[in-house]
Amino acid sequence: MSEEDENVDKENINYKYLVIMLGLATLALSTSAVYMMEVLGINYGISYAITDLASAGVFSQNSMSNANMTYVLGQTAATANALHSAMREVYIKFLISLGMLGASFILYTSRRDMFGAATRRYTLLHLALTLIFIAMFFIVFSGNLPVDLNRIYFMLVYFAMAAAVGIDAYLELVVHGQFQKIIRRGNEVRIEPNTPYTNMIKLREVVFSNLRDHVRIVDKHFNSQAISNLHRLIGEDLPNIKKIDVLTSKEMFDSKFLDNYNDFKKELGNAGVELNFMLMAEADNTTQHERFVFDDSRAYKIPPLNIINKKSEHVVNFSVKDAKGRFDALSKNATKYENYLVKQAREQKQDSQ
Repeated sequence: MSEEDENVDKENINYKYLVIMLGLATLALSTSAVYMMEVLGINYGISYAITDLASAGVFSQNSMSNANMTYVLGQTAATANALHSAMREVYIKFLISLGMLGASFILYTSRRDMFGAATRRYTLLHLALTLIFIAMFFIVFSGNLPVDLNRIYFMLVYFAMAAAVGIDAYLELVVHGQFQKIIRRGNEVRIEPNTPYTNMIKLREVVFSNLRDHVRIVDKHFNSQAISNLHRLIGEDLPNIKKIDVLTSKEMFDSKFLDNYNDFKKELGNAGVELNFMLMAEADNTTQHERFVFDDSRAYKIPPLNIINKKSEHVVNFSVKDAKGRFDALSKNATKYENYLVKQAREQKQDSQ
């Protein structure tokens, strides 16, 4: 195992333990919300009972003057109202804590893809909910409520808050920062004509090995050599891929393309990977010059696949949203390769007649 692989394994282990700690801190905050509801409920019950007793005249005129009784009733009623409002807000805090627990669970289950877009989304969601939880905590107890916030228990709550925010910030700034380094490494891949073999290794390790699940390719000069190069680039990572969609044109089709395509499609099918070829409309084929490959998390601008390891060029990372938007627009006017073959066979039959 290389030193880089060992570092990645260590990062995975550290990420796992960080997410477990995040879950424990979130559980502590969720528990604190339940406990605070109980404390506030008890104090609310006491204040409400005092108000009822005073209103019923249990306190005699001999023990308390009218002015004092009015003052006590006013203060007790105000405290009861404040406690009732605080209880509602703490209930909202408890619901927020359930969302935090859910985000923590998803982060743990998706820990093997710690650089993925979903991981970052749920990290940011957990951080946002945690900050809302903390803000509501101090808002609730900013009033003169009969709760001692200096108790040791609340010290533990403060620690859980700090731990949750700290871990969320670490996951976002450090772990996602590592993802940005990977993106920058992708930007630095330079294809040199004199090193075709090394180029394939760099492309596979830095670009194509990162692709997952649904892979989409736009390259209008796709031919038999492009199929061969694509197989070399993704062959070792086929278990990570479920579907490949290719948008191309018939410009570069050679005499053996159909046979190579059928063999490639069959082999991918045996590996559980669906392959779809689509031909761009003539108008789109004229205007579409960029080649790119992307999945749901990352996108790369690449040289033509048929000469991907031989053309002097840089591999550039760009927006997944832009890649998907362009691909979807091209797909609307595209023709499935199988439909094109049927149409071609029909036209040849008509010509022969």
